Amino acid sequence: MKPTFESYLASVFGDDLASFLGHGTLGEFIRVNPHRTTIEAVETVLGAYGFETQRVEGVSQALRLLRMPYDPTLCLHHFAGWYVKQSLSSQLPVHFLDPRPGENIIDLCAAPGSKTTQIATAMGHKGCLYANDLAGKRMTPLAARLDATHVSHAVLYNRAAERLTHILPPIFDRVLADVPCSGLGNVMALPENRSRYERAKNPSAMSHLQYRILLTGCRLLRVGGRLVYSTCSLDPHENEAVIQEVVSRLPFRLLEPPDVAGLCLREGLTSWQGETYDASLARCRRVRPWENDTQGFFVAVLEKTDELMPRLRHHDPEANRIQTLGINAPEVAAILENIERYYGVEPEVFAPFRFLVTPRAIHCLDQHWDSVIEGYQRAGTCLAKKRGGIWRMSHTMIQRMGKNIRRNMIWLNDAQMAEICATGEIDVDTLPESPYPVLCYEPLGCLANTYDLGNRRICWKRAYHYHCLPGQMTAGIAPHDGYRKRDI
Repeated sequence: MKPTFESYLASVFGDDLASFLGHGTLGEFIRVNPHRTTIEAVETVLGAYGFETQRVEGVSQALRLLRMPYDPTLCLHHFAGWYVKQSLSSQLPVHFLDPRPGENIIDLCAAPGSKTTQIATAMGHKGCLYANDLAGKRMTPLAARLDATHVSHAVLYNRAAERLTHILPPIFDRVLADVPCSGLGNVMALPENRSRYERAKNPSAMSHLQYRILLTGCRLLRVGGRLVYSTCSLDPHENEAVIQEVVSRLPFRLLEPPDVAGLCLREGLTSWQGETYDASLARCRRVRPWENDTQGFFVAVLEKTDELMPRLRHHDPEANRIQTLGINAPEVAAILENIERYYGVEPEVFAPFRFLVTPRAIHCLDQHWDSVIEGYQRAGTCLAKKRGGIWRMSHTMIQRMGKNIRRNMIWLNDAQMAEICATGEIDVDTLPESPYPVLCYEPLGCLANTYDLGNRRICWKRAYHYHCLPGQMTAGIAPHDGYRKRDI
């Protein structure tokens, strides 16, 4: 008979159960994108928005939000890719993965994308980043986060992680397996955890799935490569017991992660409920929420020391590859000429990219992608989509290529920016010839495409979701109801 949920909690936490149930509210954190701005600039901007921030000593781009008047994702600078909202413990797996520019890296369970964008930033936006997730509805927020961070070297797959070996070869320098878990590291998620536990016919099924995903990562990793396994759970069944299966059966060794200033990282368990694990599991790390201002987490860093045994060895799939194109390919050159006509961006600016072209869209990728394995959902980032006879640039590429855009631009002052954020529309002095003028605003530069409504009026629907800086609101213009619903 399955134990009650209370008995399950007691078995997981033991003498620490009261500490887990009674600890205070968890802190809120963001991670700064150094390829867009500096941590000093974000501190200044958020201070103007009314936030109070504090740096995290051991994680260079992390800021703790001590005071938060509303969700930081509603600031215009978040849309411009200056930072990502992400818990502190969630930043540790990639911190320990230590991605490098030019490498082949895969995130097996990538959505909604916080860790994927963290990997991309650490890679310097150079190399081949594979981002996979099974849940189709989570692919949209994953792509949106990659776009907001200006990532063009990621290819997205929508597959069960344990089946990726059918299409991908063992070429990866680093693998992140941040696997689905019970979430038993966040006391606020206990009602959901209880419901999931009581519905489950076999509570141990989660650890079986986690092991299969981890085994996939082991098969995709090259010898000498690094794999990080992580969960936001403190249940040893999902953590040490899974790692024990790998180190006891496969040619992998656990690495000792570095200490992180300001965080109390506990060693992994070497025994639990009568089970004894390999002594090396002490090199795993546990983040306990009652000792840290963040949710509970488990992280293990593994290195592949030899090829797998023949029955587990990966057999290279007969994958079809799609060749990417350079700027001189006729179909690419024609599109870039159109973009130059309407935006003034010289085609040579795109020389570092490779391209994939469809009848209605063109995507650009990092130059490391000379080909892409079939079966992907999205490759790189969208450069432009065809609208009538115009190739309309995406918001992401407008921001990224802002310094090279010389036509079709409308610059707004503070009062105008406040009005468009409050109403979604604004009157301007003049309109360019294109029906999709580029909205520009200092200090963010080129922000997004807008719609020409005629009579010198433009519309940017998405602006309606964002706050302006205090002091930029003009007389008679108040935040709309959407803001009031989102205010905290």
